[in-house]
Amino acid sequence: MPQSLNQVLLLIVFVIPGFIAIRVKRLSYPTSEESLQGTVLDSLALSCLVHGVCSPFWYLSYVYRAYVFHPELFGLEVFAILFLLPLLLGLAYNFWSGTQKARWLRELLGVPDPIATAWDYQFRKRNVYWVWLSFKGGKVMAGLFGPNSFASSFPRRQDLFVEKLLSLNPNGKVVGWSEDSAGALVKMDDLECIEFFEIAGRMP
Repeated sequence: MPQSLNQVLLLIVFVIPGFIAIRVKRLSYPTSEESLQGTVLDSLALSCLVHGVCSPFWYLSYVYRAYVFHPELFGLEVFAILFLLPLLLGLAYNFWSGTQKARWLRELLGVPDPIATAWDYQFRKRNVYWVWLSFKGGKVMAGLFGPNSFASSFPRRQDLFVEKLLSLNPNGKVVGWSEDSAGALVKMDDLECIEFFEIAGRMP
């Protein structure tokens, strides 16, 4: 922990910008918690990048002594560089990383996809599906994964809420909606497979 005012200022200038960018990025692309040392090093690297991009502004502020003659504007500049810009960079990364161009660039450079699991890749699309759930014990269920359904995301335990169940006959064929169904909670640990079927105006 910082022990003096100078150490606090160094922490704010060289760690906080990168830390803010990392935290904003993790809103869309969660990761497992890293060690404190790893987080500090990543924050330091991103902070250096931020300061490198903003180096012309720092230079002009020094040459024209903006901190003396225009302290209010200099204060706004410092706030924008240390807090606002990292926030915007994190939001821009979250928006751009999901585009086709970003996927093409990752494949070209061999960079891993920021989405942590196939589970997250599928369910973050927020599409509507008929889902067929096969349990490890041999039981099967079918239902609607719709706008009122929910799937957990990494790093939380994978579980699923299906908003409405379908009724199956002894042969495993869908015969209609399950009477009075209000959905079901399912743990991925109990499942062998989840099958997805596109909705085309009829039950699977």
